[in-house]
Amino acid sequence: MPTLTLLTFALLLTHHGFSLSRPQCHSCEETSCDCSRQKLKEVPAHPSKLITQLDLSFNRLRTIMKNDFVAYASLQSLIMNNNLIQTIQEQAFAPLANLKKLDLSFNRLDTLSAEWFKNLFSLQHLNLLGNQYKVLGKGNLFQPLKNLKTLRFGGFHLQSVREHDFAGLSALDEVVFDGQNLQVYAEGSLRQIGHIKYVALGLNGPFLRNQTLVKAILSDVTHPDTTLKFIDTFFVRKAQMSPFRSLYHGGTKHVTLKNVNITMGACVSFLNMLSHSNLTMLSMEDIKFFLGYIGYVPYHPTMNHLEELVLRNVEVPQFYSFPALGFLRPLLKVVRRVSMLNCWFFAIPCKFIVGLSNLEYIDLSDNILSDLALSQMMCDGEGGLQSLQTINISRNHLQSINSRLFTKRPKLKNIDMSGNSIYSMPDTCYWPPSLQFLNLSSTHLEKVTRCLPTSLRILDVSHNTLTVFNIKLPFLTELHISGNKLSSLPAGSLYPRLTFLSIQNNNVHTISSTNLNDYNNLTSLEAATNTYVCSCDFVAFMRSDVTYHRVTIGDEFKSYVCDSPDAMRGTSVVDARLSVFECHTALSFSLLCLGILALCLLVAGLCHKFSVVWYVRMTWAWLRAKRKPKLKKGELRYDAFVSYSEMDSGWVEAHLVPELEQAEPPLQLCLHKRDFIPGGWILDNIMDAIEKSHRTLFVLSQHFVRSEWCKYELDYTHFRLFDQNDDAVVLILLEPIDTETIPKKFCKLRRVMNSRTYLEWPNDDNQIPRFWQSLRTAIKRPETDDGNHEKETVGM
Repeated sequence: MPTLTLLTFALLLTHHGFSLSRPQCHSCEETSCDCSRQKLKEVPAHPSKLITQLDLSFNRLRTIMKNDFVAYASLQSLIMNNNLIQTIQEQAFAPLANLKKLDLSFNRLDTLSAEWFKNLFSLQHLNLLGNQYKVLGKGNLFQPLKNLKTLRFGGFHLQSVREHDFAGLSALDEVVFDGQNLQVYAEGSLRQIGHIKYVALGLNGPFLRNQTLVKAILSDVTHPDTTLKFIDTFFVRKAQMSPFRSLYHGGTKHVTLKNVNITMGACVSFLNMLSHSNLTMLSMEDIKFFLGYIGYVPYHPTMNHLEELVLRNVEVPQFYSFPALGFLRPLLKVVRRVSMLNCWFFAIPCKFIVGLSNLEYIDLSDNILSDLALSQMMCDGEGGLQSLQTINISRNHLQSINSRLFTKRPKLKNIDMSGNSIYSMPDTCYWPPSLQFLNLSSTHLEKVTRCLPTSLRILDVSHNTLTVFNIKLPFLTELHISGNKLSSLPAGSLYPRLTFLSIQNNNVHTISSTNLNDYNNLTSLEAATNTYVCSCDFVAFMRSDVTYHRVTIGDEFKSYVCDSPDAMRGTSVVDARLSVFECHTALSFSLLCLGILALCLLVAGLCHKFSVVWYVRMTWAWLRAKRKPKLKKGELRYDAFVSYSEMDSGWVEAHLVPELEQAEPPLQLCLHKRDFIPGGWILDNIMDAIEKSHRTLFVLSQHFVRSEWCKYELDYTHFRLFDQNDDAVVLILLEPIDTETIPKKFCKLRRVMNSRTYLEWPNDDNQIPRFWQSLRTAIKRPETDDGNHEKETVGM
């Protein structure tokens, strides 16, 4: 029973259009999913986001089921062009009440259903181009689409347009109609829509075979406020052009031919048809002109209302035998604006230009004009083009700036010479005093000179290789200098009226309030993607002080990125977090030095208190002594080394030395006053004396414990005692010493006094002989050494 239930549930899901394993779209952002070109065969599962835009173009969808978009109720844009869609169930788009844009173009739909659009009350843009339908549904297809503004329909298979096919459409602003093989058109069909602002017609077949059908269509769409565009058409014969007479009667003002192949004869006939019309703008884009057979054609077009002529991407395959474009001359005499873009123009004679007295704007960008051709066109700076206000000669083959060509054009305000290969400019130039805008961007300039006109309001020298910009321009309000190699902002005092500055992609390291204070009227600054050194002052300035100077950051604040320090490289200025040490380097360094000094003083104090220096010196002395070879007892030179304080030297010289050295047998003492090598290092003398002595005799007193050298001799003797493990120390106590009063640094003296007996200088004179006898016995060498000692004495 459970198995049957599961099977029934699976069948129900399949019947209602659900898939047990719907594909996923992995290219979803916050409110949109780009699922194009993912080889999808089904509408993907809804992601866990509020999706308003879904792109399913260039996939392999064939059937749209009625439950495919149930989860996409918030969708506003649905793109499904270039799939294999053949079937759309009638309720498939019912959940999409908020949909504003639907693109079903270039699929395989052979039937259009009004049920698809029944609930699409919000739809504004619909594209049905390139499908296989022959008619626009069974009738009233677009009736529910009251808010539709853009409609694109038709294609290779469309054959008939009926009278009521566009019923209900009253808000259309744009119609693109591909009727290349249209056979039947019910007159008045498009007129039901009312006035349409923009109409694009692809009527190649009807223009060739059925001019009556074309006239009917043009009669329905022509209007003084309608822009007409004729696309994807081949005009060969003069007879094809007769439908254009409808434009004259309809009062059309704007006509565009796009992606059209046209012969010379057809073009002349076209212009004749529009003679005396209200046409104000004529545009020819992506055009191929062919010579063809002209025959006799009266050619005197009169278009007194024509104001603008645009030629874009014009190709003349047989240019070597073509009569140029001289047939446009009657038009050029009346127009005020001419654009010839990417038309491979390389020469325009002066005599052709002289008659263009009304021309105010000329755009010759993206051609192959040279310096010589420009000079000829401008009549070497003499006559013609007296009304010219703007000239655009960007992206040609110019290599120099010849300002004299423009000097005698009194109304000239704007010159665009960008995208040429100029590299350098003259030191001085002569411009018309009316010139306000000059564009020299992307011209490889390495240096600017006083050639720049002082009358300029707007200057663009971006994307060159400038390292310095210091030309005074008192009237300049906008300066575009991005993409150069400047290391700092130009001096603001040179541009007192500047309100906008763009200095992106340079080598500027910092911006400060001092820089901006020089600009009295600057309100907008674009300075992103420079090599900024993110110091604390710069980061603080960018976060707060910029607005204080009434300057607005015109580009993305996030694009102000740190180049240094290394820890902040690649980080946005708004996200930069600098340490206190980086922000207050001098103060931090001073505090650090003070801290180190205090630590050194503390260590020095502790070392002094605990006699660390002495211990280090003793260790060093001991290490040095360890490296010396030890003397055998027979090699010893002295019986005793006497260590005493200088304050006790009187007792030593008056009592100790006579009693021991004049005794029988005499003892040889080592005294520092007498036996140390003059000029030798005292430490070496002490170590050498102790090493060569059988005993070390310490004369202890209060003066002794206060003597640093005595302490050193005591410490070294202690090391020797520890190494040799013998009885090498003899202590004489001249006066009573309490071990508790001995300084801590005499720790070894305390240890010796606590572990060894010592001789006390008696207060009773009767005890003195016994004292000397005990002392001689303590110092005297063993018998085996006495003989050696005697021999050594005799030898000396």
